Amino acid sequence: DPQNNRIFQWQNVTSFRNITQLSFQLISEPIFGDYWIVVKKNSGKTVTHQFAVKRYVLPKFEVTVNDEFQVDVCAKYTFGQPVQGKTQIRVCREYFSSSNCEKNDNEICEQFIAQLENGCVYQIVNTKVFQLYRSGLFMTFHVAVIVTEFGTGNDCVQIGEETSVFITQLLGTVNFENMDTFYRRGISYFGTLKFLGPNNVPMVNKLLQLELNDEFIGNYTTDENGEAQFSIDTSDMFDPEFNLKSCYLPSWLTPQYSDASFLVSRFYSRTNSFLKIVPEPKQLECNQQKVVTVLYSLNSEAYEDGSNVKFFYLVSLTWNGNFSFPISISADLAPVAVLLVYTLHPSGEIVADSVRFQIDKCFKHKVNIKFSKEQGLPGSNASLYLQAAPDSFCALRAVDRSVLLLKSEQQLSAESVYNMVPSIELYGYFYRGLNLDDGKEDPCIPQRDMFYNGLYYMPVSNYGDGDIYNIVMNMGLKVFTNLHYRKPEVCVMERGRSLSKPLYVGTENYGLMLSAPSRIASGELREENADYVEQAIIQTVRTNFPETWIWDLVSVDSSGSANLSFLIPDTITQWEASGFCVNGDVGFGVSSTTTLEVSQPFFIEIASPFSVVQNEQFDLIVNIFNYLDTCVEISVQVEESQNYEANINTLKINGSEIIQTGGRKTNVWTIIPKKLGKVNITVVAESKQSSACPNEGMEQQKLNWKDTVVKSFLVEPEGIEKERTQSFLICTEGAKASKQGVLDLPNNVVEGSARGFFTVVGDILGLAMQNLVVLQTPYGSGEQNVALLASDTYVLDYLKSTEQLTEEVQSKAFFLLSNGYQRQLSFKNSDGSYSVFWQQNQKGSICALTFKTLERMKNYVFIDENVQKQTLIWLSSQQKTNGCFKNDGQLFNHAWEGGDEEDISLTAYVVGMFFEAGLNFTFPALRSALFCLEEALDSGVTNGYNHAILAYTFALAGEEQKVESLLQTLDQSATKINNVIYWERERKPKTEEFPSFIPWAPSAETEKTCYVLLAVISRKIPDLTYASKIVQWLAQQMDSHGGFSSTQVIHVGLILIALTFSKDQNTVTFSREGSSEIFQVNSDNRLLVQRSELTKPRGEYTVDVEGHGCTFIQATLNYNVLLPKKASGFSLSLEIVKNSSDIFQTIFDLTVTLKYTGIHNKSSIVVTDVKMLSGFTPAMSSIEEVNKRSLICQHKDSSIHPQFHFFC
Repeated sequence: DPQNNRIFQWQNVTSFRNITQLSFQLISEPIFGDYWIVVKKNSGKTVTHQFAVKRYVLPKFEVTVNDEFQVDVCAKYTFGQPVQGKTQIRVCREYFSSSNCEKNDNEICEQFIAQLENGCVYQIVNTKVFQLYRSGLFMTFHVAVIVTEFGTGNDCVQIGEETSVFITQLLGTVNFENMDTFYRRGISYFGTLKFLGPNNVPMVNKLLQLELNDEFIGNYTTDENGEAQFSIDTSDMFDPEFNLKSCYLPSWLTPQYSDASFLVSRFYSRTNSFLKIVPEPKQLECNQQKVVTVLYSLNSEAYEDGSNVKFFYLVSLTWNGNFSFPISISADLAPVAVLLVYTLHPSGEIVADSVRFQIDKCFKHKVNIKFSKEQGLPGSNASLYLQAAPDSFCALRAVDRSVLLLKSEQQLSAESVYNMVPSIELYGYFYRGLNLDDGKEDPCIPQRDMFYNGLYYMPVSNYGDGDIYNIVMNMGLKVFTNLHYRKPEVCVMERGRSLSKPLYVGTENYGLMLSAPSRIASGELREENADYVEQAIIQTVRTNFPETWIWDLVSVDSSGSANLSFLIPDTITQWEASGFCVNGDVGFGVSSTTTLEVSQPFFIEIASPFSVVQNEQFDLIVNIFNYLDTCVEISVQVEESQNYEANINTLKINGSEIIQTGGRKTNVWTIIPKKLGKVNITVVAESKQSSACPNEGMEQQKLNWKDTVVKSFLVEPEGIEKERTQSFLICTEGAKASKQGVLDLPNNVVEGSARGFFTVVGDILGLAMQNLVVLQTPYGSGEQNVALLASDTYVLDYLKSTEQLTEEVQSKAFFLLSNGYQRQLSFKNSDGSYSVFWQQNQKGSICALTFKTLERMKNYVFIDENVQKQTLIWLSSQQKTNGCFKNDGQLFNHAWEGGDEEDISLTAYVVGMFFEAGLNFTFPALRSALFCLEEALDSGVTNGYNHAILAYTFALAGEEQKVESLLQTLDQSATKINNVIYWERERKPKTEEFPSFIPWAPSAETEKTCYVLLAVISRKIPDLTYASKIVQWLAQQMDSHGGFSSTQVIHVGLILIALTFSKDQNTVTFSREGSSEIFQVNSDNRLLVQRSELTKPRGEYTVDVEGHGCTFIQATLNYNVLLPKKASGFSLSLEIVKNSSDIFQTIFDLTVTLKYTGIHNKSSIVVTDVKMLSGFTPAMSSIEEVNKRSLICQHKDSSIHPQFHFFC
């Protein structure tokens, strides 16, 4: 994950025909950032792939900005048509630093608003305001663009894009391209001049001047690509090097055009014989023939008259000329091929040249996929044709283009595959630190005078010359020959001599080739459906709108092809499909991307919030698009429903609307939802013939289109949600047992929000396993998450011991543990400790519980051992000299405060976790801590909570006498009513009055009672009769999810399962208001949670149980209540201010003021739930700003209502 934690792994992975398909579910609140998938091969080498996890909303259209100072903005829908809307452009140039104290005065900006025409705007920006010649500003323009779609009202659909434009004084740039660093005497030197203007636009028909060593050679005119070819005669050249310079309009004025320079060195040959392979600047395509041309100039003195020279085959030649031969470009040559051409000169010299060809990234295995048509109608059938090698195994996928617009993930392509597989190019003779060069055979030439024909000569260094040795060395080749192929060297240490480059295995960074979007061809759609003219009306009903479409594994038979049929989703968009295949003979192959545009000539799109609150009205925006060849009259309606009330608020002219071809209209309805939950809303639009339209296209006017779209939204009750349960653990031994109950609601319940259900489960464990999240309160803290993990490990251990661990249950628990482990690592600090909230102060109890829980999880999922070692080291570092652990963490429940005994509570807790994790007395930190507890007990412990946790800790340590003494003390303070036993606090707070429900005990009392239960059953001889009475009380405290009010005791509460488990059979009859329902509970379905919804939340009921064994029965009510304006302990106020300074969008600043007014110096954790108005979402930048404040512990992200956890 982004914190470099290993959160999931697969070991000993096998594949089917060399393809492995694995999946891993991220948690609902993952760490945002870059994740890495690491694959370790059997050879030990690793391959990695990166992907990002972030918040997103799919864009409806794509915006592109061209980097030129005429700012071009274009927006196009994913189905190919231009967006109708407006654009807001902001162009800024920033200062190096702010010129004054005003934070907003650090840039010069210009802002423009314009309407899109045919999806584009071309905005000319005046440069005067940006003071281009003033110093102190960056030489860059920052361009920000926002496109707003018309007709989307206050809940407007907007897409933004940004780019940067560099400011330069150059009007154009001249470059040399396709240049050889050496010239060969007697062979013309060829090169290319390239002239580019602003934005790299080719400068056409421009005259460029070329100079050689500052002497004019000639003028060359550029072609349509801004290029000009030139050649230089080298027959009379002997210079070691020459300099080429090219320019356009030389001048001392600015702005100006840049010049180009290039240095060319001499190539050495002792016989003055040379070869030159004509290079190919463009990439060569596979399965093509490439004709290679070789130029040569050979010294004829050593050749016999009429002889032939062998260039791998006989060529009839003169001593200067050229020849050509073809080579086949195949996948074996990709991505780079090096060609060597050589001949042996009779004078004992190798004459050669080499050239590198860039080859298209292709594979032997040719894979092609293509839709049967380029466009299709929503809901129709489409065939995907797959062609690959016979008997191949292939993987296919198709994704909505909107997903790719959201983020350009690297698609699997030939380029990306070649990027993963290193391309081996040999260079030089260094290998693993050894120089494998054979060295020079010929001695260097002494640097001294020589006398010849009456004149003195001295050898001159030819250091800069090229030779055949450099050619073969650059190819990584060894030459075994007695011929000359090195240039002679003078015995002198030339300065600046470079060392040979080592051999290496390099990987080129091949860019991702993105397929260009295709255009919608309504004509082709009409041709495909040519028979529609005969119909009176075409009706479409669209309900299916997925983000991804195809994820299939396909086997190709011996024919090498497959034709697959798919049902096209109802989304108006473009689908992009690709695939790859493997085959034992030809290996791997990947297809290019194929597209399918889904549209129809007449359709509607709906824009609405994801969810709304009961009794809150919102705007339903309906856009009607007409791409028929004629204008039409339309009628649009929202179908009536008992679930909502719809009132149109769009002004109409004469009761009808006309849409021109290629146009769009927007209608808006005010919706007031009446039913809670998921509500479907149906919108119907129909085109009609109209006399207001021109006469052309009469055939089209015979056709009426009717498009129906069904879209769902969520209706939530107002207020806050409450839950009440009535729980019974009924055990029978053949006789019938009955229980009566009454369900009632408080007076302040939100009308319509009440819902209830009746639950029967033979094993209480079934409740905990039925829910992925045990708590309903905000569970995002490290404390709550690790409690969930701890309970799940107890669940698995229990199922294993009772032989109830089925494959389905194991899969569900595996999912839970894997996600919980990933979530818990997000609360880990760099020193190995854990915090309740991300990057907050460490808490020893959380660290101990996490260590113990992860140790127990090792039996089921992967846990990084290094993470555990780091945590254990941190815990050991927290011990004081007396062995106790210091409590530096914030207490989250004032009821746990123990004054001077708080360190005793923490130490007892940590020691208990050590024992449960499998540590023993050999661990020094455990021994010291246990000694601390013994000293404290001898000195006297007065806190009742400490009595309970010490009893459990000493029970684990086997100290029976200390346990007996503590349990006797605890029994004296126990509450014993109706055959149940539990513990209360002396200063118990006042509970909410609710006569028909037993009030839930505060978390402090539940936790204390659970520790007593643990102490009782952990003794060598447990008192099960006493323990069962505690279990009865705990069963009444369980919520509908199998959890308790305190995360500290969720795993403790599950201990009661072992005391109630049986394989007997019971029949449960639930009776209410003259109706009854029967549930069967037996050994096969004891873990099955059987539930029945209550048609009426209020009323009396009776439960009858017959049979043998124990059954858990629960009646649950959920409802919403409105919060009182004045709440005990807090004061709350809101202030909303419109932010009108931002022209790009309407933003409101919401200020929430919360004040603690309770009896303590400060509160415990406070959860603030900020519920947005429907259609509004919090700006993430403001959320991130709030999170930076020190009081904020955690932010739970939600587009509906963000939650903040903080201390007052």
